[in-house]
Amino acid sequence: MIGMIGLFLNYALFIAGIISAYIIGSNNNATSLGILFATNAIKRKYAYLINMFSIFVGVTIGSLTMLHSVYGIIYGNNLYVIISIFTALLSSVITFYYLNKAGIPSSLSQTFYPSIAILTLISHGLISLDWVRFWIIVASWVISPLVAIGFSLFLYFIFSKIISSESKILKQIQIYKRLILFSSAFTSFVVGANAIGIIVSAGLVTEPAYVVLPIYGLASALGVLSSQRIAIKVGFRITKLGYLGASSAIIGSNIINEIFTLLGIPLSITQTIMGGIIGLSFRSFTSDVRKQVKQIFRSWSSSPILAIILSLAIFGIIKSILGL
Repeated sequence: MIGMIGLFLNYALFIAGIISAYIIGSNNNATSLGILFATNAIKRKYAYLINMFSIFVGVTIGSLTMLHSVYGIIYGNNLYVIISIFTALLSSVITFYYLNKAGIPSSLSQTFYPSIAILTLISHGLISLDWVRFWIIVASWVISPLVAIGFSLFLYFIFSKIISSESKILKQIQIYKRLILFSSAFTSFVVGANAIGIIVSAGLVTEPAYVVLPIYGLASALGVLSSQRIAIKVGFRITKLGYLGASSAIIGSNIINEIFTLLGIPLSITQTIMGGIIGLSFRSFTSDVRKQVKQIFRSWSSSPILAIILSLAIFGIIKSILGL
């Protein structure tokens, strides 16, 4: 009986991972798709193709450093490990989806890991968590936006000098276009590597990497196709910084994101990018900057709490159904 339950939960977790990859691919890719829409750098059909290819490569190759971001930090009774990961993933994606829909930027990292931590504490020793790695992840939520603020400003001044040294207008336009295209593709890659990388690691509990990577990569790429509405809104908001400012904010923050990814540390990609945007907005401290800062604090306070409450409810329901 326990074997049948475990098999059913394995399939449920794997399918939940596919759905999660699709949703995260749709929501988190809005920035990269949006900047192409807002600037008309290329035709929309090519914008979709670039983003879909980049996020797929991010998942299948870039996420290899993230394979132990879930699979390696929670261990113990196999059945309870599967239930806990499934519960945390389901509650996290639901919280992530509705908070972002409500205009509160959230991330999978900020919802998933607090949920796992609480489930570990109430498991009566049946599962264990690598608490050192957990607190490193929590620290990244604060460190990454702060570093992105400074680094994006630094890149802005570097790019400004490069462009100002070019006297021909057509050459300047080509530089702007290349920066925009690179920033878009790079964002999609990082979303696949880090955010979807968390989901990939969770999926490794059920299937080997050669199965999880391409399927979750394809799901996230298909998710890009459904991000048009939010992409248009996000794109025009970012380009208020100007083409150079927007490119500097996105490239600078994603370099920070990629460094954390290479180190195997899950983080909030959305908030790191917001850190980059805030950094460029500091050129003139407006009400928009204050609004962005408030949104980050709202996310820090609301995302983990809502995810934890939901995960406790789902965990209790599953235990009751299975008679555990």
